[in-house]
Formats: sequence, structure tokens, C-alpha cells
Amino acid sequence: MHKLGDFRSADTLSDQEIVSGISDITHAENNFAAQKYALLAEFSRRGLNVTLKYSTPTRWLASGTRVADGNAARQFDTANWLTHWPAVSKALTDGDIHVAHVREIYDGYTHIRTADPTLGSTRIADIVDDLLGVAFDATGAKVQKRAHELAHAVAHDARARYDEAQRERQRREDERREQEKLGDTVEPEDKYEDQHEEKAEDCNGGVPEGPPPLPASENPALNRFDLYLQSDGRTSLRGDVDKILAEKLRAVLSPLSKPQPEPDATLDTRSPSNRQADALSELLDTHLTGNASEQGASRPQVNVTVNLRDLLTPEAQAKMGGNAAAVSAETGTGTDSPDWPFRLGWTGPISKNLAQLLSCDADLTPIIIDHNGIPLAMGRTVRLGTTAQRTAVILRDRCCVMCGRPADWCLLHHVVFWRNGGPTDVTNLALVCSECHRAIHNDGWEIAFGDDGHPVVIPPVTVDPHRTPRPSYHRRRKPAV
Repeated sequence: MHKLGDFRSADTLSDQEIVSGISDITHAENNFAAQKYALLAEFSRRGLNVTLKYSTPTRWLASGTRVADGNAARQFDTANWLTHWPAVSKALTDGDIHVAHVREIYDGYTHIRTADPTLGSTRIADIVDDLLGVAFDATGAKVQKRAHELAHAVAHDARARYDEAQRERQRREDERREQEKLGDTVEPEDKYEDQHEEKAEDCNGGVPEGPPPLPASENPALNRFDLYLQSDGRTSLRGDVDKILAEKLRAVLSPLSKPQPEPDATLDTRSPSNRQADALSELLDTHLTGNASEQGASRPQVNVTVNLRDLLTPEAQAKMGGNAAAVSAETGTGTDSPDWPFRLGWTGPISKNLAQLLSCDADLTPIIIDHNGIPLAMGRTVRLGTTAQRTAVILRDRCCVMCGRPADWCLLHHVVFWRNGGPTDVTNLALVCSECHRAIHNDGWEIAFGDDGHPVVIPPVTVDPHRTPRPSYHRRRKPAV
């Protein structure tokens, strides 16, 4: 077949070659996924992250492939789990199931074990076989649905075993008292309980200790709520919550999502789904504009960035080599550019129109930047950076300069340490997460500033013998490996 990814030559293939090629590549993807999981499990078993100077296998994978920590942790968890379930691994290797099926089987297994932690090994094996059988014939969504059905079933069974055990204990207690009254020999309870629990373990699982187990519909440990950023900039939501949380959501959203007639008395044309989404937005607006001291909320923060060129007179711009519009066109500034000034902390670049809309109802922080996009020095202060300085550093660094963790999870690090005379100024501050901060102080990593005013990361000799400076995370252009 032609070189993979060579779209210019794909039109020369026959129909059969295209169909066969897609099938072969899909099979290869699944086979490679199985091999990758095997390697990840062995990497974890050998503790190679310590050799490579990373605190955990997750941090190594996240740093090397530029995926989120949660994604990296999930890959290692799945890989380690597969070592105990060779049938699932073999099905993936043989191409009988897709890697998406493996994720759903693993999630379903975890979901069911959470619903009833006392399940016996025989019952768990049957459950995994059940989910694998669904994966052979259906989509990942069907595997997920079946897992939820099984979770409810095992939770119900656990509650039934608990109730039965309580009734049996009460019956034996009544019998013991009657025997004591008659002067008969009383059989030790421990012996019976051991036999009873062994029998239960063989069948479904042990008898849960402590309070009665919760039904799956009321178990908050099974709650899930995920936000997925899509390629078109939108975010999809997916969740699975218990009755209490669902009741809270419905109680709050219901009055906000009821149909609202138009001013001319015509009916509300929004669908129920649209009204629910609008209600959620209104709920969040109420929280964000609330009293921060009472509700832990704060008004939205919008950074308005102005290039120094735009503040200069036309004569001054000419002396600098052209007007701001020309410079913008030359550098390709747009929403896809890392230098685009209008962006949100979690979901990235936004249009100028949306930025103007947000600016009407938010706290504004005007920042003047130079031609390299670096905020001008905002003065010196005490040991810790000010809010204004943090805002400026976030604008420049966007995220942890070493690993890419969100800015909200980071602290301001003095590039030249404070104890060594380093000033608390934006030109000596960089955004790093606590994990990378420890790596700087303990493992030989360093941060410096490049000629363009942006931070660069210098790895220790154990990672890179040449200690080649790397651009800060959001400015890297290397492919994921």
C-alpha cells in the first residue's frame, strides 16, 4: 500500500484497496494499542519513571506525549488492569474489539466494583466475560449500558445479602436465647458466620460490613461528570449522578428552565433542551456574580490586551516599520495563533466580538504588551507576586511552562530564587505547578528567559546530556511521541 497519510496518492487506489486498507489499519491500531498497554504496564512494574527522574509514571507519560494528567493516569490504570484480564487483552490484540471497547469494559468493571466492593473473584470474572461478550457484538455505548445494568443488579444483590444476613443473625440470636433458657449447649456464632460468608463468597460476594449498602441509584461514589472540549471549540457534557444530586439539579434548574412567553405573548420557541442549557448558564451567572466572601465566588476576570504599537501615533508606528494592522497580518495573528489576546482560561481563544460582550459585565484588567507579547514590567513588590503580576504572567505563560497544567493550578516561581536576590517582577516570575516546582528544587530542572522574553525550560543532565533549552509548554511545536 502507499505511504500512510499520503492523501495525494490515495485517489490512485482501487475501491478494494481503500476498503482493505481501512480494515488493515484499524486492525493495526488495535494491535498497537494492546502492545502499548503491555509496555506501559511493564514500565510501571519496573518503576522506570524513577530512573527518568519523574515522580510517577503518569507524570512521565503526560510530559512526553503532551496529554492531560488524567488521560495519562487512565492509560496506566487500564494497562495495569489488563495484566489481570488476558482475555480482554487478547481480544484487542486480535482485533476482535476496539480500544474504545477496552475503555468501556474497564470503566464498567470499576463502576461495578464500586457498587459492590465485596464481589467474589468468580462473580467478577463472570461480569468481565459478560461485558467482553457485549463488546464482541456491539458498540462501546452498549458496553457502558450493560455495565450500568450490572452495577444496579450487584448493588441490589448486596443489599439483599445484607438484609438476609441481618435476618439470619436475628434468628440465630433468638435461637441462642431460647437454648440458654433451656440449658442447652450453644454453638459458637463465629463458626456459622465463617461458613455462611464462605458460601456467599462462592455465589455472589461477601456480606458487606457496617451500614447497609446503598442502592446504585443513591450511591454518590458512582457519580461521574465530565467536560470534553471538542475540535470546533464547543464542549460536550456527560454525566451519571445519584438521586440526591439529580434532585438538586432539577430543583434549581426547573424554575429557571420553564417556558417564558415572548413580549408579544407568543409561546416560547425554545426546546426543553435549549431551556435547560439556558438555565444552567443562568445558574452559573448567579454564582459567579455572588458575594465572594459568602459563596466562594468571584466576578469573571477578563484580560484586555493592547499592543504597544496600537498606543503609538502613526508617525511612531511608521518609525517602527509599519502600522499595527500590517504587523498583525505579517505575523498571522488570529484565533489560531498563540499570540491571539482574547482567550478564556479553560476553553481557549474567543472571537473579538465575544471578548467585547464579556467586557460589558466583568472586571477588566488592561495590560500593555510589547512587540514580543510580553507584559511590560509592572513594578516590584514584596516576597509574593501581586494579583496584577499573576495576571500578567498568566497572560504570557498560559499554563505551567514545564508540563502544561492549567494556570489556576499553578504558582508564581522566582526564576532567580528570592533568597538569591531575585526580584518579584514579571520578568523574574514563571508559572509552574507544584509538581514541577518540586522538580526544579529537587531534580535539577531549571527555568530561564529567552531573548524574546518568554521562559524556557532546561532539563537536567539525566534527562538531556546537552541540557538543550525547551520553549515553555504552550509555545512548543514538537509532535506528540
